Amino acid sequence: MMQLKPRDIAIQNSTLKVLIQELGQECKRVMELISQLQLSNLQEDQKNEILSSLIVSSIYLNSHCNEAFQDLLADELDRLSDT
Repeated sequence: MMQLKPRDIAIQNSTLKVLIQELGQECKRVMELISQLQLSNLQEDQKNEILSSLIVSSIYLNSHCNEAFQDLLADELDRLSDT
């Protein structure tokens, strides 16, 4: 699959920008896995692999969207409201 260069995100905080890009990539991955689960005639080993990947993604998303990430988002919102 061809990888596209991520578009710039209109966020000034570089850490938050990277976290949002990573979040988008992982969400895309989850959507791809869900689409795969919707295919007919999946074999058990294929389902196993897809479900295992979904577990990994859900753990990643759970840890990624932690309090520090939420604080960075809140800080960005505060910065915007000050302008």
